[in-house]
Amino acid sequence: MPIRKLIRDRHYFHHFQPVFDLQAGKRIGFEVLLRAEEYDSPELVFSEARHAKRLYELDSGSIQKAIQTYMDVGLGGKEDYLFLNVFPSTILNPDFRSFLSEIMTETNLNSQLVIFEISETESVENLDIFREQINELRKLGFQFAIDDVGKGYSNLPYIIELKPDYVKLDQYFARDIQFSKEKQRMVSYFIHYCNELHVQLVLEGLETTSEVDTATSLGIPLGQGFILGEPKQIKELA
Repeated sequence: MPIRKLIRDRHYFHHFQPVFDLQAGKRIGFEVLLRAEEYDSPELVFSEARHAKRLYELDSGSIQKAIQTYMDVGLGGKEDYLFLNVFPSTILNPDFRSFLSEIMTETNLNSQLVIFEISETESVENLDIFREQINELRKLGFQFAIDDVGKGYSNLPYIIELKPDYVKLDQYFARDIQFSKEKQRMVSYFIHYCNELHVQLVLEGLETTSEVDTATSLGIPLGQGFILGEPKQIKELA
C-alpha cells in the first residue's frame, strides 16, 4: 500500500507492551508501538513517511489513534501510564500543542498519564528551542522520557539539558546482565544519577527471569520486555 494512502486512511494499528514496577511487581503502564500489516517494521513506515514529507501527519495521527484505541477499551480504570513514541520534529511542529489539547479534551484522558518517549532516530539541531517546546508541553501536564539511551544519536546531552521524567536504557544493557559486571556497574551509575535527580529509570529488553532478578536486585525501578509481557493489541489485554 502506498505510504500516502496508509497515512490518509490510517491503515495502521498499535500494540501495547506492559511496563512494570520491578520492585513492587506490578504493571504501571504500556509502551504503545505502531504496526502496519503491509510493512515489515514500523521503522520502514516512518522512513517512507519522512521521504514523502508526511512524517508529522503519521506521527500525530498515530498518537491520536493510540489514545483513542486505549480509551475505547475499559482497562484498569484508565490509571495506566501511556508511553507514546514521538519524533523531535513533531514536538517542534507549531500545530502540535493545540493538537494535543484537542485530543485530551475529546478523549478525557488525563495528560499526566501521557509520557512522550523522544525518539533517538532523529537528531535535534537546536536544543534550546527544543527544550522550550518541551517545557510548554509540560505546562499541559505531559511527561517526557529519553528513549533507548545508549543507542543511536548522542542522547546523554538530552538527559542533562531536557531533564526528563524517565530515562529508558537500551535493551543492550539488559542482555545477559546477570553475567556482566561491566553492565551492572554502568547500570548502577544510571540508577544513582536518576535517584539524585528524581528521574524514573526503565530497563528495556528484559527477556529472562535471571535478567529480571538481576535488574531488581540492582535496584532498577522499572522494566520492560517479553518476559514481563509481549506487545499485544489492547483488546487482548483487557
